[in-house]
Amino acid sequence: MDDKNKFQEMLADIVEVARVEGDRLSRKEIRTLFGDMELTDTQYEHIFAYLAANHIKIEGYVETVTEYTRAVQEDENREEDKQIEEKQKDGSDENHIGEAVTNNLVDEDSIYLKMYLKDLEAIKISTPKEEQGLIEQILKGDSYAKNRFIEVNLRYIVQIASDYRNQGITLEDLIQEGNIGFLTSLESLQELIEKEKWKEFITDYVKRFIEAAIDEEKDSNSFENEIVEKSKYINDVANELALDLGREANINELAASTKLSVDEIQDILNMSVDAVKVNNHNHNQS
Repeated sequence: MDDKNKFQEMLADIVEVARVEGDRLSRKEIRTLFGDMELTDTQYEHIFAYLAANHIKIEGYVETVTEYTRAVQEDENREEDKQIEEKQKDGSDENHIGEAVTNNLVDEDSIYLKMYLKDLEAIKISTPKEEQGLIEQILKGDSYAKNRFIEVNLRYIVQIASDYRNQGITLEDLIQEGNIGFLTSLESLQELIEKEKWKEFITDYVKRFIEAAIDEEKDSNSFENEIVEKSKYINDVANELALDLGREANINELAASTKLSVDEIQDILNMSVDAVKVNNHNHNQS
């Protein structure tokens, strides 16, 4: 999880850097920021495509556009416009999830998240036919198709992440985890035997990354609660010993009374802000 967490932090940081730089970065700057992670060229290509889908200009990043992709785009543009009109009439457009989520944002949700969701509203929606064509071209190495596919699915990641709210992680972090799972799924797409099941494959990756983050947060909270409880127990025993002995108990006396090891007590006291003072030396009675 360490590498994934680091990747998540770097992905979030690089988006923030790009915003400061006027939504413009060079390939060299991106490689420098991710330099110590030893990513493959394919992984960098997914990062470039992800950033480009977020309307961040990548200097030196040239999208490969096949004639097939151009033809599909021209054909789909007409179909998309027709479907957009129909969906807007019946209000069933799931691609407006960004707007729906925005209406339910709470105070602790960041300004960046609100801007991010607003940006998603400007992305032209796709059709199932277009997405199928994009997948086929991605498998052939078409970077334009990959860019477009990432762009049109950012809303879908938000939709999935929104289903996991109120489990100890902010929506922004859930979306970032989902995006990482999304990018990871594209790296593994070639391994998929039944290519027609790409939607299930990608969705599974996204959900697994989000659920892993939630589980990790729960484990962390459980550990923190355990430390708090043990710290309170040690403090109570230390106070009782101080009353009985008329002085601070030393750590060996504390270990004997609590049935905890000296090392464990020392670790807990070091992690506790309000830990009692103990004498770390043996108390030799005369």
